Amino acid sequence: MSAKPKLRSVWVFHLNTGACNGCDIEILDILTPFYDAERLGVKLVGSPRHAHAMLVTGPLTRQCYHGAKKAIKAMPPKPRIIVVIGTCACSGGIFYNGYPIYRRPESGREGCEYPRRGGIIELIEDLRDEGEYVGPVIYIPGCPPRPEEILYGIAQLLGLVEKKLEGEHYTEEVGFELPEAPINERIRLTLREKLRHVVGYFDRDKILEDFMELVKKAEESEKPKEELKKLIDEYNAKIRDVRISFCMRLLENEYWRVRDALSAGKEFVYWV
Repeated sequence: MSAKPKLRSVWVFHLNTGACNGCDIEILDILTPFYDAERLGVKLVGSPRHAHAMLVTGPLTRQCYHGAKKAIKAMPPKPRIIVVIGTCACSGGIFYNGYPIYRRPESGREGCEYPRRGGIIELIEDLRDEGEYVGPVIYIPGCPPRPEEILYGIAQLLGLVEKKLEGEHYTEEVGFELPEAPINERIRLTLREKLRHVVGYFDRDKILEDFMELVKKAEESEKPKEELKKLIDEYNAKIRDVRISFCMRLLENEYWRVRDALSAGKEFVYWV
C-alpha cells in the first residue's frame, strides 16, 4: 500500500517483534555514512512517542505481541505509519505457522492459506478492530531486503518516488478445482501438521502411526469414542512417557474435531 502523506522528514522507531537480526543489520546499514538515510530526512529516535513511522522486523511472536501493541499505541495518533521490513514481518516467512507465532484467535484458520499471514498485520487488524488509528502500511519484502530496497521504500514514504508496481485483484472465476483427497487421508495430514507444533519431526510420524492404529481398532467397535479413549489409556500406561501421553490426548481431541468438521461438509485446509 502506498503512503500518500508528503513528509519533509520522518522520525522512525525500530521495533523487533522476533527477528533473527538479519533485517535489523540492514536497517543499521542505511544509517551509516555510506547510505546516509539522514540526507532524506530520516532520523532514528529512541522512543515511539516521538516517531512518525514504525520500522517493524521479524514475525510477530506471542511473547512480543503485547509489547509491540503498547509501542504502536504510544506513537502520536497521526500519521502512525508502519513500515514492514523483511519477509517475516510481511507474512511470517518460514515461521508463519510455527507455535510461537501470534495468530488472531477468531481467525479460524487451519493448516495453510495464501497469502501467508503471521506478521505484523495480525496486530494491525487487532488495533483497528479496537478502534485505534493505524496509518498507511508499506511492505518491503526480502530475506533480508537490501539497504537500497529499504531506502526505496522510505523514499516512497516521503513522496520522493512513485511505486513501480501496483496490486491487482482478479475476480474472474475459473473452472478448476483441486481433487479432494479421501477423508481419512485428509484427517491424517491435518493431525500430522498439528503434531508438528508439539513434537519433533523424527518422532511425530511414529506417534501418529501408533495413534492411527488405535483409531482403526476403535472404529470397529459400536462406541468408537469410548473405545478410543480406553485404548489410549492402555497405550499411555504401557509407554509411561508424559510427553507421548500429551501427544496422544492432543491427537484424540483433534481427531474428533476434524472428523466432525469434515463430515459436516465444512471447508477445511488440511496440509501445508
